[in-house]
Amino acid sequence: MFSKALVATDLSPVSDKVLEYVKSLRPLGCREIVLAHVIYVKHMVGLSEALAEEAVPRLAEQERLLREEGFAVTTEMPVGVPGPEITYLAETKGCKLVVVGSHGHSAARDIALGHVPVDVVHRSKLPILVVRLQILEGEPVCYRVVEAEMLSNVLYATDFSETAERAFKYVEEFAQNGCKKMTLMHVQDVSRIRPYLGDRLQEFNEIDRSRLERMASRLRDLGVEDIDLRIPYGAPAKEIVDHVKSHCSSIVVMGTHGRGFIADIFAGSVAHNVVRLSESPVLLIPPVR
Repeated sequence: MFSKALVATDLSPVSDKVLEYVKSLRPLGCREIVLAHVIYVKHMVGLSEALAEEAVPRLAEQERLLREEGFAVTTEMPVGVPGPEITYLAETKGCKLVVVGSHGHSAARDIALGHVPVDVVHRSKLPILVVRLQILEGEPVCYRVVEAEMLSNVLYATDFSETAERAFKYVEEFAQNGCKKMTLMHVQDVSRIRPYLGDRLQEFNEIDRSRLERMASRLRDLGVEDIDLRIPYGAPAKEIVDHVKSHCSSIVVMGTHGRGFIADIFAGSVAHNVVRLSESPVLLIPPVR
């Protein structure tokens, strides 16, 4: 499924937490890692060589950590802007997945990856796993990632768009790789339904429940034992994030772009806000580009 993944690192202690989570990819067939650190030098010509020399020991240490988990690892240290360099490397090195860390909206200190996920998602033709880093109270500032196994309690969020259908293919592969518990969710978007379509909400719910039931039937055939169907009414990003928190979802799977006239815009989208606010990792599946 994800036999080879590119993992982006800024070499900070925080990025070690992302590497800890990468071992969760092994049940999905990941055996090879491209560990990439981008030297970003803005308006400072000649500094890149000094920064690269300084980064080598730390990159080697992170490479060692991954090798100890049984991965074959290669390292890359290009000079440039992180977003474009990460997506270019992932595609040219034959990767099947890009892994980036995100501090969300609350952790503001000691991490340089904050702006990178949005840029990568906007550009990438590959699935992106955004590993959410949660800040812990106290000093010094500490972070952690969700401790649950990736496939233990999967949430698939769909708006029934073509990109969401692509994302469901990965959910099916999760099922084939041993996932036993899933939630399939479609949010009835209050901004689309109110005020003129409120009297048709029950009709919409019946149609969409039938759609989810067909998906659930396919997953049961693949061995998923516990499937929950959810059709809440509200703001999609909030409903998804609230479910993650209240039901301890191990990962969210969704498309990066949905329906509507802003379908090709990621910033401000439902997926963007879920990445910002979710307490669990998010696997984002891009449209065909």
